[in-house]
Amino acid sequence: MKKLYIIMSLAMALFIAGCSKDIGNYEYSSKEVITITGIENSYTKLSGVERITLDPEISSSNSEADFEYFWGIYETNVQGSVPKIDTIAKTKALDYLVKQPAKGWVLVFRAKNKKTGYFKYTTSSINVITQYTRGWYVVKDDGSQTDVDLFKTPASIVPDTKVENVFSSVNGKKLNGKASLFSFLTAYKSTVTGVLGNTRALFLLSDKDATVVDINTFKEIRGFNNLFYESPSVKAPNFVTFASQANYFVNDGQIYGIYTMSSNTGQFGVRKMRDNLNSPYKVSKYFMAYGSSDPIFYDEISSSFISSGATGSLVNALSDAAATKMKANNNNKKLLFMGNKNTSPFSGYAVFQDKTDPLLKILSLITPTLPTLTIVNDTLKVADKLYNADNYTLLQGDENMLYFTVGNEVWSRNLSNKFEQKQFTVPAGEEITFIRHRKYTGSGVEAPYSYNFVMIGTKIGVSYKVRMFTKTSGNLSASPVFTLDGTGSVGDVIYVSPSISESTYTNTF
Repeated sequence: MKKLYIIMSLAMALFIAGCSKDIGNYEYSSKEVITITGIENSYTKLSGVERITLDPEISSSNSEADFEYFWGIYETNVQGSVPKIDTIAKTKALDYLVKQPAKGWVLVFRAKNKKTGYFKYTTSSINVITQYTRGWYVVKDDGSQTDVDLFKTPASIVPDTKVENVFSSVNGKKLNGKASLFSFLTAYKSTVTGVLGNTRALFLLSDKDATVVDINTFKEIRGFNNLFYESPSVKAPNFVTFASQANYFVNDGQIYGIYTMSSNTGQFGVRKMRDNLNSPYKVSKYFMAYGSSDPIFYDEISSSFISSGATGSLVNALSDAAATKMKANNNNKKLLFMGNKNTSPFSGYAVFQDKTDPLLKILSLITPTLPTLTIVNDTLKVADKLYNADNYTLLQGDENMLYFTVGNEVWSRNLSNKFEQKQFTVPAGEEITFIRHRKYTGSGVEAPYSYNFVMIGTKIGVSYKVRMFTKTSGNLSASPVFTLDGTGSVGDVIYVSPSISESTYTNTF
């Protein structure tokens, strides 16, 4: 965010300088005060449909002022260059059809007294949206093919309309396989505008295919075969995530990356090797990733933790911190679950099962201080509900609790005192397929879209339900705030808005 402000300030400084090159013979005997009113701090506009119509009031302490006007617009999400300010009008009144792609923009208005050279400018934030840039997205499948439903939220976080099968409606095809995960990126490189640049993009994954779409139009940018410089021979996507200035795509347990600070084309590089001997590895679908820290993966073949930097052809081996209670390498454990818990310090939890003694299950706190890991174990009792869990989600950044499912029941475990409590029982006939904690805190025009939900997805027959629960002190409310209903089985749910970025959600379970 700090970088964004610096760029915006630099752009404005260049704008002012560019508008001040007139060196005419002006009278500067007294400082002129120019006042501009009638322009709000922010607006939200639907691209290609809505207009910015403004007629500001201009006044001056100089009674003989004769003004000229300028309207410009520039984007905020740029990398490696100063934003370009495009001129959209040179009249006092503005009536402009918004045609920009959906993202954050800044509207600039300047009034200049032609007689004195004094000028005043003001800015306004413009959230440009399309019908696809705000709402709840649900990736679902019918057992063999995957599609996406969109639940629109025009006024608040509670949806009022649904668009079914939006991916196939726009692109004329579905993804093969069963629904898996979403991943949202704001600076994915593509040429959707005709030139290579940052694109707000949504990755859709199934267990047999993957695609990335432009969130402005929901049109496919690249399918699986075009997402890599060298397309993998096996289509088995696991996840896409962002960390340590890189995008990562794990397919069939193999790691591929894009260094986002490089001049890239949006295609993932060659497969990263385990070591110089090219030893076999296969990372789990569970991982930890956050911000500038390298992501943490788990190699299922060697039962070892590994990480990956933004550059380089090899993954990084991890070692044991002095206080660890379990080896980071060759620990003979099967990973049942792993995810982020906190970002400061960066930490998470995992559930393991011993490969030699399958009855031994362990809940572990994992704290990376790369290149070392501190792992603190808590052996689970057979009587613990967590011992027989099916689905898991951590309350990321909130109460110190892990949510999980056992059959048709949702339980919580207090990670501080081990207390387990039943939170919800789904109705008879429903099967829990998905559980996830997500939250978003919006401000200003985004305030009505703030939420903090534990999402529980179920399947009954050929239909799904996703119940959105709030919580108090870690306990679910008696009933959901609302429920998403549709056809299929749910893999993941994500809320997208013009202010959402890859840093909004920690993209792990």
